[in-house]
Amino acid sequence: MMKYLTFLFLSSCLLLFIPMNQSFGQTRQDSTVKKVSEPDTLLKGKSPTGALLRSVVFPGGGQFYNHKYLKGLVVLGTETTFFTLVAIEWNRANTHKKNFQNPNYPYSERLWEFEQYQFYEDRRNLFLWITAGVVFLSMFDAYVDAQLYNFDKENVRDLPISLIPEFNGGIAMRIVVKIPL
Repeated sequence: MMKYLTFLFLSSCLLLFIPMNQSFGQTRQDSTVKKVSEPDTLLKGKSPTGALLRSVVFPGGGQFYNHKYLKGLVVLGTETTFFTLVAIEWNRANTHKKNFQNPNYPYSERLWEFEQYQFYEDRRNLFLWITAGVVFLSMFDAYVDAQLYNFDKENVRDLPISLIPEFNGGIAMRIVVKIPL
């Protein structure tokens, strides 16, 4: 079983290094043939599916793929923390489960062990749900970042907002918004 899990983990890690939007094994037949020009978004874009899959396989992998390194580190730390918390609570729940199932324990201690088992099992389940939510959010974020990788920022117009201090017998601030028509 451990060999299977190791193989599965290593093979899935290889996905991180495979470009998702390029074809493999194709060579140019004729160097004089000119390729039809493609839009710049296809040449420089990121594959949303590739980002999503990388985010599933490796915590923060999709964010690293999209060159969002700080976000990738945050996701890596968050997912690792919650995976660790799940493992710790799972171990605690199993320890208390073995203790309360032990017939050699006195009844009062077995009752306490059962309550502890339920407590740690509930915490484990809570951390599992939180982990699933964090993984889903990181997948969604990686997908959207890849989709918007070449978003043209020059066409976006910001509303000019300025804060003007006023000193008329007190301290006040006035917000001025200029809306271009």
